[in-house]
Amino acid sequence: MTTTVPYHDWENRYQDWTEQVLDAVRAVADSDEFILKSRVAALEAQVAERTGAKHAIAVANATGGLTVLLAALGLGEGDEVVTPAFSFISTASTVALRGAKPVFADVDHDTACLDLAAARAAMTSRTKALLPAYLFSTHPDMTGLAALAQERGVALIEDSAVALGATVDGRPAGRFGTAGVFSFFPAKPIGGAGDAGMVVTDDDELAREVRMLRNHGQDLGVRFLHHKVGYNCRMDEISAAFLLHRLPRLDEFLGARRRIAEEYQERLAPLAPELLTPPDGYDHRAVYTYVVRARRRDALRAHLAAEGIEAVVYYPRPLHLQPAFAYLGHAKGDFPVAERLAEEALALPLHPDMRPGDVARVAAAIERFYRGAGR
Repeated sequence: MTTTVPYHDWENRYQDWTEQVLDAVRAVADSDEFILKSRVAALEAQVAERTGAKHAIAVANATGGLTVLLAALGLGEGDEVVTPAFSFISTASTVALRGAKPVFADVDHDTACLDLAAARAAMTSRTKALLPAYLFSTHPDMTGLAALAQERGVALIEDSAVALGATVDGRPAGRFGTAGVFSFFPAKPIGGAGDAGMVVTDDDELAREVRMLRNHGQDLGVRFLHHKVGYNCRMDEISAAFLLHRLPRLDEFLGARRRIAEEYQERLAPLAPELLTPPDGYDHRAVYTYVVRARRRDALRAHLAAEGIEAVVYYPRPLHLQPAFAYLGHAKGDFPVAERLAEEALALPLHPDMRPGDVARVAAAIERFYRGAGR
């Protein structure tokens, strides 16, 4: 069957982006600036102003931002980092690639984010950092995690990749701890033309280290003088030029995403407990995607596909059960909330360019599944 409501709908969305991308390519080509030049610096300044951070450091992608941050903090063999068992793999893989140990903790039932009590219980004398992740349309208890990090004297690194423009308890996402990371991957709320990311921090020395390490450990003032072995994690000028065009519209994009989420919420909340919606209250959240928890998730997804609606599973396997982390020795049952989410989570189409009536079509199909033939 033809897909009538695609999950991302890139073909339709890129029609409006094409000329903007081409304009960015032309401008960069004419300027003879390609990597870490004036447009990157301008984007860094605008993100710093938007978030209130003293420093914003552009990187090639958010995963690279986490990698460079962990290196700048000196984390390595023998160190532990507490991070959620249910997340995208980069929250844990970047820790492992430093030679440190990712220590998984279970997530909150409602938000699917790192649970404060579980994080506390997972900490040991070897814990050097907490690394929570904002997920889908929700956020961790950042105020509580910041207090815990301060109490234990450890770093707090926010994987706030999906949350640029959100606020938590009146404070911008990414600004609770030692540093935060944002992603400009095309599907994220800001939506770049490709991979790109940003690190934000108030720590002068940490910012200096991140700037060096993102560019092969090169001195910030002397070319080809390398103080450390670093990474090639640099943002290009084309990405920055496109994002400079998009960033002033961030609130517009966030508003559209919130309205779509609220429409889903109004239509789908009555289906509980067969289908559970995210927590209410979208006013200050950055909605990356709208993820429900569905009984008979796979059957529902197949039903939607049969009606031409594309839904996506985030994530089908929790991190502690991934083959890549088998060496940590975890087994099924270790983190029950994460495991249940992996069985029930289903992401519905949500982006600012959805066509009128699309949300109603998706919601109606779900209602038919649970109230009609799908029972």
